[in-house]
Formats: sequence, C-alpha cells, structure tokens
Amino acid sequence: MIYIFSKIFTAFFLPPGLFITILAALALFVKKFRWLLASTAVLFYALSIHPIADRLLSHYETPYKNTHLPLHADAVVTLGGGNIRGNPIPLIDEAFKRHIYGLAIARRLDIPMIVSGTGDGGYNEFQGLLDSLRTLRPILADDLNVSTRYVDHFAIIPETQSSDTFENAKYSIHMIEKENPTIILVTSAYHMTRALRLFRLAGVEHLYPAAVNFYIDDTKPTDWRDFVPSMWALLNSYRALHEFFGLLKVRLREIAG
Repeated sequence: MIYIFSKIFTAFFLPPGLFITILAALALFVKKFRWLLASTAVLFYALSIHPIADRLLSHYETPYKNTHLPLHADAVVTLGGGNIRGNPIPLIDEAFKRHIYGLAIARRLDIPMIVSGTGDGGYNEFQGLLDSLRTLRPILADDLNVSTRYVDHFAIIPETQSSDTFENAKYSIHMIEKENPTIILVTSAYHMTRALRLFRLAGVEHLYPAAVNFYIDDTKPTDWRDFVPSMWALLNSYRALHEFFGLLKVRLREIAG
C-alpha cells in the first residue's frame, strides 16, 4: 500500500504529473479556453506515459538493435554527448557510454578512435574522456594511447572543432588520411538514423552503425505503472520529437544539396 501511494504521489505531485493535474483542474473550473486546457492536459499526459513515449522512441532505436560490425575499418568515430567539468567522471552518462563502447571496438579491431565534439568554456569532449579515464585508471589493464593525428593502429584522437553532427562528420573525415574510408559510427541509438544520414551527406560511403544507449526494452511487459506520468517517459518523448524535427532539417539540407 505504501509503495502504491508513493507511486501515485510521485506521479501527480511532482512534474510532469503536477502540471497535468493543474491543467486538468483549470479545464474543470475555468470556462474560458477550457478545450485548449483540456487538450493540453491530454497531450501532456500522453507524452508522459511509457506506452506512447516508448512507441515514439522505438521507431528510432529498433533498427539498430542487431547490427553487425565489420572485421576491419579505418576508424571508429564517437560523437560527443556532453560533459560537466569538475566531476570525477566529467562525461555525462550518455557520452560516457558512447566513448567507452567506442574504445572497446577500437581496441578489439586495433584501429584509431576519433572523439568528435567541442565543449563549453574551452573544455571539450576529448578532455572530458581523458579525465574520466584517469579516474578509472586503477581498473584499466594498461595506459591508453593518445595521438594528435591519424594513425593506422589503436589510439585516441581528438577532433575538437565540430559543434553539430554534420561537422562531426566533416572534420572527422578530414582527419582520416585515406580515400573512401570505412568508419564505425558510435552514438546513441535514437540519434543514429540522423547521424548516418549526415555522415553520408558529408561524403562517407562505407559506414557501419554501432549504437549504444538504448532506452526501450521491448521484452518488458506493460503494467499499470507505465500509465502513470513519468519524467523518464516524457524524456523519451522529447528524444523522439527532437529526432523527428532534426530529420526534417536533414531533409532540407539534402534537398539544398
């Protein structure tokens, strides 16, 4: 009973449920704009429950759940996901998983990994990764190689000029001293479709997706808790809508040539 009460309290007295409750109450007691308030409450509720939010996001994640990597490639490119300077592990969770997965692939194939992305205040993704790895050094088998230029073996290489995914592609390709390179691209699963299209638009023909940060578990059965408003569900809706509008911008870029 306490568990159920706790779930209901969290759902309707903390965001986003709190705002849904306020909108619904206003729709009941305020005649003016009643339909607008009621419609907004329903939409907000729909985007805040897992059955709908997860369905929206699964459209972007599902294609990359069983992809296969090549036996050889010229480089792994990992896309930045953000960092907070001063933390023992500065990379935020999404960025950390991207770069750690990229490291695992690069070490296994003995190819370089290009860490692509700038940062705020002069602290870029590459620096965030190195500081994170220094914290983890006691559990690492040995030191990691770092290079300032492209090499044909395992090394971590910084690309710190790019500020969006298209520039990630453009500047990373420029660093690889080969014609028509084969690239393994590491980013979050929901972002992969847009990233692949932008890398191809930048001229990469041989491209393999290596997705990480899956947020949807298709094997999990639905229960009553999934219909309770949740910030995690709302975040999944945000991710899906962000990619939807991001892909519209990619389409405009493709049309423009």
